[in-house]
Amino acid sequence: MPVDVIVCETCRSPSPDKDTGDVWTGTMFAALLRGALATASDAEDVSVSTVRCLMSCRRPCAVVIRSPDRMSYVLGDLPPEPTAVQALLDYLSSYRRSADGIIPYRDWPAGVKERFVARIPPLPLR
Repeated sequence: MPVDVIVCETCRSPSPDKDTGDVWTGTMFAALLRGALATASDAEDVSVSTVRCLMSCRRPCAVVIRSPDRMSYVLGDLPPEPTAVQALLDYLSSYRRSADGIIPYRDWPAGVKERFVARIPPLPLR
């Protein structure tokens, strides 16, 4: 079953780096995620897209994980770093194997714990 990962491309670092200035962390995170998925052997059903704003500005970088007939999730505070991308990939691996999108807390990778903003129930089929 396909999984969509939507990254807020306009998320910015809450404290800009003196050397790089105002960094678009969402765009950076999306690029890192796409690169990691390109080399992952078991993620052919995962797509990454971006959106102008997820309205989670107090928790940048924000990401949505969704799939038909499963819970959807919004995560925030994801730094544009390989360790955060790997934690998300590890979570996605469990999410993809689940029937309903609910992963027991004990199975969450450390890098996604405390980063969940919202859990959204699936739309009912009509």
